[in-house]
Amino acid sequence: MGSMTQFPDSREGQRALASVGIVLSAGVIFAIDAATPIEVSVSVLYVFVVLIASIAFSSTGVLLTGIGCEALTILTHLISPGDPWAHWPLLDRAIGVTGIAMSTLLVMRNRRAMEALDVSRAYLAQAQHLSHTGSVGWQDPEGVQFWSEETFRIYRYEPDVEPTLARMIARTHPDDRALLKQTIDRSFRDKTGFQIEHRLSMPDATTRYVQLVVRSADSRDTGTGFIGAVMDVTAARNAADELQAIQSDLARVTRATTMGQLAASIAHEVRQPLTGVITNGHTVLHWLNAGTLNIDKARTTAERMLRDGERANGVIQRIQGLLTKTPPQARSIDVNELIHQVLDLLQTELRLREVSVRTELAPSPPPVLGDAVQLQQVLLNLVINGADAMSDVNGRPRLLVVGSNAGPDGDGLIFVRDSGVGLDEGTIDKIFSPFFTTKPKGMGMGLAICRSIIEAHGGRLWASPAEPHGALFQFTLPGKARDEP
Repeated sequence: MGSMTQFPDSREGQRALASVGIVLSAGVIFAIDAATPIEVSVSVLYVFVVLIASIAFSSTGVLLTGIGCEALTILTHLISPGDPWAHWPLLDRAIGVTGIAMSTLLVMRNRRAMEALDVSRAYLAQAQHLSHTGSVGWQDPEGVQFWSEETFRIYRYEPDVEPTLARMIARTHPDDRALLKQTIDRSFRDKTGFQIEHRLSMPDATTRYVQLVVRSADSRDTGTGFIGAVMDVTAARNAADELQAIQSDLARVTRATTMGQLAASIAHEVRQPLTGVITNGHTVLHWLNAGTLNIDKARTTAERMLRDGERANGVIQRIQGLLTKTPPQARSIDVNELIHQVLDLLQTELRLREVSVRTELAPSPPPVLGDAVQLQQVLLNLVINGADAMSDVNGRPRLLVVGSNAGPDGDGLIFVRDSGVGLDEGTIDKIFSPFFTTKPKGMGMGLAICRSIIEAHGGRLWASPAEPHGALFQFTLPGKARDEP
């Protein structure tokens, strides 16, 4: 229990004053009682001495004080005027001794309860401090509230400040004040609880994040009140942001690794249009020579040059977008166009692997809202995984089917189905776990990152066996209409 059960320094002063008060009170009572005839007992006044002891001493101190008062009462009985052995004086003293004993026991019981309560409060205060969680309560949000010690610490107020909603609002970030005020007012009006996370703007210009959870509580005496907890979640928010940044960097590294594996295919994709540009350039010069001047053929050849140049530029832009460290940018995406872009980028790689691709595209799939680069990464990874799964297939076509469909609630759905060795039930349960891989040289992060990207978009990615061979990977993305007000 240690320091949690120690009294503050102010208690030492209270003990000193109580000790002086006990000595003086007991001395005065003893002197009066000793000088008073025995028929008039004033020993009952020792009860007040015991009550003084209860203010500053523990139950042991109260017990010792009570024993001292009993001893003084008996001593006074022996030396006070009159016959100490007469019937009525003995009965009077017995009543006084019994009263002192009963009051001492009652005060000790109350003192033990107070000590247990102090220990409980100390444990609660320490637990709140460790968890950065404070207690709040109020009957009327516009009136005085109850705050625990940790709540004062979270809001950076001194403990002697009167806790009110106005002070809570004053510490709230200006952009979140109206929402917090409306939430509390609605909760008070409807007699319901609420949960809200908002920012605090602290005096040192820092921003903290807190989560306020409040529940209504009915009382027979005071009516409906509200009790709750306020938790400082700044560390958790910062950790989540750092994790998101690390995940983003890891996803970019994975994209770069994938693009490194496709270097030969990329070089081929870029070389083809560049070769066409060079050939058509020579042809244009040929048709522009004086001896072979043909403006129409030169124009047609120049148009082919522009087409090949734009094709090469498109390939480079797609690669650059996949490798550039840029924040996610949500925009409307045509899933069919997304599929075409990825398959165009991988067509040479798939041809070298002797993989045939068939598309099954929905006529008018719903547009989805998301980051095109991240979704390209997901689809690229699934297509490459499907091609890898068919690397050992012999005796049947290596067919990869990529398609789109309209999911429920206006969602967009994209699927990739291979004709490889397939997945068993045990593998399906683990395949999205970090560092689990079925490839001899795989890192086991590709599908884990893909699932995190899809879930960050509000969608779902899952796998299942395909019939008659292979595996089927599908993911849904919320339709753009669902995100519009």
